[in-house]
Amino acid sequence: MIFTIHELTFAVGSFELEGWAAFAARCVCGLLILLAGWLVRRWLMNHAFPKLQARRRKGPAVPILLRGFAAPLGRLALLTGLYLALVTLPWSVAVIPAFFLKLYRIGVIACLCHGMYSASDLTALLLKSFSPEIRGSATLQSVLVKIYKLMVLILGGLMIAQESGLPVSGLLTSAGLVGLTISLAAQDSASNLFSGMVILLERPFHIGDWIIVEDVEGKVEDINFRSTKIRALDNSLYILTNSKVCSSVINNCAERQKRLYRFTLGVTYDTTRPQMEKLMADLTDMLKGCPDLYEDSVIVRLTGFGASSIDLLVSAYARTAEVEEFLRIQNSLNLSLMDVMKKNGVDFAFPSTSVYVEKMPAK
Repeated sequence: MIFTIHELTFAVGSFELEGWAAFAARCVCGLLILLAGWLVRRWLMNHAFPKLQARRRKGPAVPILLRGFAAPLGRLALLTGLYLALVTLPWSVAVIPAFFLKLYRIGVIACLCHGMYSASDLTALLLKSFSPEIRGSATLQSVLVKIYKLMVLILGGLMIAQESGLPVSGLLTSAGLVGLTISLAAQDSASNLFSGMVILLERPFHIGDWIIVEDVEGKVEDINFRSTKIRALDNSLYILTNSKVCSSVINNCAERQKRLYRFTLGVTYDTTRPQMEKLMADLTDMLKGCPDLYEDSVIVRLTGFGASSIDLLVSAYARTAEVEEFLRIQNSLNLSLMDVMKKNGVDFAFPSTSVYVEKMPAK
């Protein structure tokens, strides 16, 4: 039997019980201790921590720790009550109390690690002394939180392994050898990891920026250790490895202060000089009168004679850097340009071929 009742005693001062009565008294004490642990947990969760969090603190670290440790310390109070209740019972097997103590110590480590894991906002304090640009980098904050949580999990796992009696030093040595083997076999992943760190440190772009990397154009949605995710204008998602991003030319459109509206307008060769001069003047007036363009940036010039058209350069800078707004402006300008062409009686040129048939003399 696990319990021993023979010659069992329970004494409180001069009051003493023996046998089954003593065993029942031990069980009642255990239940009372468990109830006390539950009451302490309720008090911590409903009264103590809310009042502590409501107080004003000079430093930002204390509120973060209070929020992180509120739930774990409540569980620790209940765990302590359960442990004390179990060791109060008369176990006949000597190793059972020691086994309960080991489980209790592992539970304490797990609760403390849970509290530190939940207090991951402490990583933001590491950037407090840096510039506002670095402090406001959502990408860098996300990476720091991931590193912090990973370290807490690793340290907690090592402490639990040591408490369980596992050879931690041997595990670390084996993990080092396995890590070396994996790193040699996964050089591409290591390259992507270091490239990701370079991106985070140099900050050529941030989450939410509109960038162009080779033939990929879109908004940056996420930057992690391995890849960068870009959402294109057609809503497709491109996942580029960080090594590819670092080795490519990056065009960060979010750094623009304005966008260029430029194209070559081709008109037919039957257009006369007066028509051309009037068309160029009307296009210039139309562009300069648009409030969405910089007036001093408007250029309308005859640049050359193509195979099937007389070429006009039309160029101006729009007062926006956002691609959606620029597309709206471009659409409005193109429609207005069609009206100007129709008003001046000038036609758009298109590639054409003239075929001449020679008439042979009659025999």
